[in-house]
Amino acid sequence: MNGTKTYPVKFIYQPLTAGDYQVFLAADFNGFSPDRDRLINSNGIYAITKLLPEGRYTYKFVVNGMWLADEKAVEFTPDGFGSHNSVVYAGEPDKINRLKKILITRKVSSPGKYLYISGNFNNWSLRSDQLLEKEGGEYYIYLLLKSGEFEYKFSDGVKWLEKEVIEDNRPNDYGTNNNLLRVDDSFPVYDSEIGDKENLYWFGLFPPHKTSLYDLNGADQIIFKMKAYRHNLDKMVLILGKREFKMDVFATDLDFDYYQITFPLHHLTLPVDFAFRLESGNSLLYLQPPGFSFCPFQDMWTLDAEDLELTRTPDWVKEGIIYQIFPERFCNGNHNNDPDFREWYYKGRNQLPDTGKICSGQEYYHLVKDWYDIGGLRSNPCHEKGKPDTYSFYGGDIAGVREKLSYLIDLGITIIYFNPLFEARSNHKYDAADFMKIDPHFGTNDEFREFVQICHRNDIRVIIDIAFNHTGDTFWAFQDILDKGKESKYYHWYEWKKWPLPSDISNFNASEYYSCWWGFSHMPELDFDLDRFSPYENPIKNIAAARPNHDVVDHLLKVTAFWLQEMDIDGFRLDVPNEVPFWFWELFRNKVKELKPDAYIVGEIWHDAEEWINGNYCDAVMNYAFFKDPVVSFFNLRNCSARQFDLFIKKGLLTYPRASVQTMMNLIDSHDTYRYLEIARGDLVRLKLAVLFQMTFLGTPHIWYGDEIGMKGGHDPDCRRPFNWNYLNDESALDLRNYYKKLIKIRKANNTLIYGHFRTLLAEDMIYVFERYQEKERIVIAINNSDTSRSLSIPAQPGQKYINLMTGSIITPAGDNLTLAISSYHGQILKLIK
Repeated sequence: MNGTKTYPVKFIYQPLTAGDYQVFLAADFNGFSPDRDRLINSNGIYAITKLLPEGRYTYKFVVNGMWLADEKAVEFTPDGFGSHNSVVYAGEPDKINRLKKILITRKVSSPGKYLYISGNFNNWSLRSDQLLEKEGGEYYIYLLLKSGEFEYKFSDGVKWLEKEVIEDNRPNDYGTNNNLLRVDDSFPVYDSEIGDKENLYWFGLFPPHKTSLYDLNGADQIIFKMKAYRHNLDKMVLILGKREFKMDVFATDLDFDYYQITFPLHHLTLPVDFAFRLESGNSLLYLQPPGFSFCPFQDMWTLDAEDLELTRTPDWVKEGIIYQIFPERFCNGNHNNDPDFREWYYKGRNQLPDTGKICSGQEYYHLVKDWYDIGGLRSNPCHEKGKPDTYSFYGGDIAGVREKLSYLIDLGITIIYFNPLFEARSNHKYDAADFMKIDPHFGTNDEFREFVQICHRNDIRVIIDIAFNHTGDTFWAFQDILDKGKESKYYHWYEWKKWPLPSDISNFNASEYYSCWWGFSHMPELDFDLDRFSPYENPIKNIAAARPNHDVVDHLLKVTAFWLQEMDIDGFRLDVPNEVPFWFWELFRNKVKELKPDAYIVGEIWHDAEEWINGNYCDAVMNYAFFKDPVVSFFNLRNCSARQFDLFIKKGLLTYPRASVQTMMNLIDSHDTYRYLEIARGDLVRLKLAVLFQMTFLGTPHIWYGDEIGMKGGHDPDCRRPFNWNYLNDESALDLRNYYKKLIKIRKANNTLIYGHFRTLLAEDMIYVFERYQEKERIVIAINNSDTSRSLSIPAQPGQKYINLMTGSIITPAGDNLTLAISSYHGQILKLIK
């Protein structure tokens, strides 16, 4: 960036265990080089200081070749590969985070009807941000961005316009170039406190689907909604049929005003057409299905009864408690099916080299016979330089989960979410050898089917993890190709760049020969679109713009039907869905809802997922962006205020449809992150406050197995330790589990915590108070996340009484106020009883 002032920024990495580590800093300011900026070791703490121009930067640590986010960062952002980068600021964050106005103009060499800008500022969406045409054939758009460095391209809404490259550009990983945009203080600021009535700003406002523009409020009301930049508009108008209605601002955050208007459903005659008009000064802008336009009524959306059905999500998820299980590490219930590594795909990979105990990068698949021997998951003595052991197995299986089902029932969980169960070489099973076969060391298909039936009899639903972006190199179709080459009838199932493969494939650059997930040779990517490779196939939403690989699509839909019908599961968690074309997920959803209308589809999206939550793809997502990240920041790291936390949390409530909010998978950690308690350095108070909030907020609480007994763990594979069944000998673990159990019971006993509305009552310093309410019911949740006791006053009515659901004590307001005394790092759940 071209900022005039520079700041020293220190980056620190502290390994979980002692050892000799090579640690590098990969960041946007060094082109994410994995070996340019090395951190210096001082008494086991690795650090480097960089002198950076004022701005916001993203980064990762590269530790012994592994790319790791800094889990102690103040902020996170999507990395474009299904995970996230850490964020650091050089200078004052409030100043840097102010939106800057960037005018982009373009006279394209081949003008078409539409021109769009796509970049890492809008998740490379092909149709999100449209340039409008001025007189003379010039197109323009004002971007509103925070300081930073961005890459972008132009598109016609279907494909990139590779010839439209400006002088300032950078080669990408796909043989073309991306335009560069460096935003700093040289650009004028959009002052959201004052606004700007000279220009209309539409960047980032176009909805990914028309379902983003309306929502159901219960069964008898519909809400039309739209947002605009704060203080930019004089008026937002809903055009409904032939009538116009002024919309009101019902919420505001740092950047946007949120408009809505509510109608009783019986007042509308469906179908009805609708659109919006944005007014600012003398400027008018219409929002219609083709996009934004200065000309009215080119087209309008149509709302019918079928559209309203698309917004509905399964009630059993809203009312549920999700418990995520990594099958290999939960419980070993059948030692007779323990991994023995006799399958053909383990040949040459199941023993230490003859030269000694050091593997030097060689795969060594083996069984750890002591369930509680977890040292290798942090630093394996069989690997050089203390690398963790990613090839170890412990023998967990379906029989073990069945054996411990009474444990889960007693805890109060109602949904089991399994990481992949497919036969595969790895312990994580994301490298499937067969999508329709349970790994034999987990059990058999019949055994799993019987387990699902037992769960259903106990009112427990089961969802499984599927990774359709890729298979394993052990997958039967890929193996057929290795055997028959281009003569294989499955050759077109994968994205081949050149053939044949080299004679020695034990150590080669697979990405030169075929597309593979993150460059891992053992995870070849499936080819969905015969006209384009990944990632260019992924943004396509209209199947008519693609050339579908029907053989691949038909097989995956057959797999989908198998699990829903033959195995009778209740839904799917989609692994890296953003690395599969949108149009495929629409086909997938149609198949799922046809076979089991109340099945649950939840996607792994780490960022704002509005594009995925619209009735075409997912019911909900793993709520990393608007739950996990702010919860870790406020309750664990304590590096943001209650007001900042409230803004982060509300972003999700304002972005997603209410029915999707109610089914969001609200997690605080997972198999892809540090365990929450690891970040908290074992401080149970930080965990308890987060869980209290989790169990009283909108959305479905998620528990990563073992969190309820205080398990810790760093980056994968350490976060996937075997479940500690010795917890019964640990009083703190028993106390924590009872705490979880009590909160789960409170949530399940109070429909208001499931279906009620949300309202913030107080967000000041580290004090956060909110209420859940519906009709005449009211529950107030007060949280003191500070180190001092606090006395709070909440508006109430004379004669009311509240019960503390945690203690059973009764509290009576004094006059018009409910006075609460809350100890440091504690919370209260108060229900109105009179």
